[in-house]
Amino acid sequence: MRESSVPLAECRLLEGLPDAALQDCLHRSGRTSFKRGQWVARQGEPANALYVVQSGMLKLLQLTHQGTELIVRFVGPGGLFGGVVAVDRVPYPVSAIAVAPTEACTWDSPTLRQLIDTHPTLRANIMREMASHMTDALSRVREMTTLRVSERLALALVRLARQVGRPTDAGVLIDYPMTRQELAELAGTTLYTASRTLAQWTDEGILASTRRDLLIRQPSRLARLATESQNR
Repeated sequence: MRESSVPLAECRLLEGLPDAALQDCLHRSGRTSFKRGQWVARQGEPANALYVVQSGMLKLLQLTHQGTELIVRFVGPGGLFGGVVAVDRVPYPVSAIAVAPTEACTWDSPTLRQLIDTHPTLRANIMREMASHMTDALSRVREMTTLRVSERLALALVRLARQVGRPTDAGVLIDYPMTRQELAELAGTTLYTASRTLAQWTDEGILASTRRDLLIRQPSRLARLATESQNR
């Protein structure tokens, strides 16, 4: 896996901040490292820190009433976890685990609240990111009931490319260990169906994969597959 990272000053959380405010946020940030498989936070725990991934990747999970863990999304370089810290006295709504060695910048709850009181743009950025995540979650619920499996799987890959993909000359590379089971869960289908569909797309030259990474060789064609029903 080739390491990629995003400078903290360029992440969406800090977009639009004046230079003085940006430097204040950077100066008051901390830094945390997580090993692969290490829990960052667990659902239901008090939300006490906001994390911005600089390198590596987090997997966000939600526990259902039946005790099943559902994959909510993946967070790659530049993405954030824990925006609910901006809301007073609420728990984490999901769990987060590092699926690769991960470096993250952090702000604890008291520091973050001081910053958002001083710099309103920071609060607006956090709310925007939380709204975007909610929109994605609601879209997935709708897709489960209205789209075919192939379309849902294509959409899951399009989202992964946006969240953690890296553009290369050969296509968009997702160079993190992503299992077929995880892709099946993201698309709301079985491992068998997901594996069969991915194999077909590999044969057609849309994808190329190894045990450690996935290359989307034809992103535009994959995007068309994700919207087949809308185009019919």
